[in-house]
Amino acid sequence: MINLENKVVVITGGNSGIGLETARVFRKKGARVITNARNAQRLKETEAEYGEIFDKVLVADLTKTEETSKFFDEVGKAYGRIDTLFLNAGVAYLAPIDQITDELYDAQFNLNVKSLLFSVKAALPYLTKGSSILINTSINGRIAMPGSTIYAATKAAARSISLVLAGELVDRGIRVNAIAPGPIETPIFSKMGMPEETLKETAASIQARVPVGRFGKPHEVASLALELSTNDYITGQEFVVDGGMSAL
Repeated sequence: MINLENKVVVITGGNSGIGLETARVFRKKGARVITNARNAQRLKETEAEYGEIFDKVLVADLTKTEETSKFFDEVGKAYGRIDTLFLNAGVAYLAPIDQITDELYDAQFNLNVKSLLFSVKAALPYLTKGSSILINTSINGRIAMPGSTIYAATKAAARSISLVLAGELVDRGIRVNAIAPGPIETPIFSKMGMPEETLKETAASIQARVPVGRFGKPHEVASLALELSTNDYITGQEFVVDGGMSAL
């Protein structure tokens, strides 16, 4: 039975969807779970709604390197180390190629890619031998989904980052793995900027492509994150959780 008593776990984007469920799972195993909130208002909401899950919530917009550095330094000063780092924060905005903009590009690359690199850099002094880094990628980095050009590119980049980091950090005893969810029941779909009717049609179309016939549950990703955080013989891998969508 996995026991994470007093282990320090940092989950970015931990106040909704996969991040929140993963925080809940780790907390139940005894871990001290820390997350970020992008502003003071979100911090207040997170503490009010999920205060029993998180040991600490700190304000940090991870698209800004100075805030990222401050966030991890505060965690390091408070806890002395990080045992598991789950880089989960991300956004997805769909648009066909003739409708993409600088804003759509920057918003997704800044959070989905830039924040990964600078989060690892900032966390590195506190990641000890035996610690684990998990990166939330996506099957969109592997498949051709219309309208996902920018998002897919960010997730392909995230996968590459995870592989390179696994090689760079293995001699320090730090393991790096990626989890690539398929369609999961999370708020990310409602944040894609599509009209409600289009959103429903898109969700139905995606579900029809999933061999098991349904969207995944956040817990089905969180349970894998828990396993990968404690299995010290697994590194440099990307694990797909998509009901067979990308393979069958």
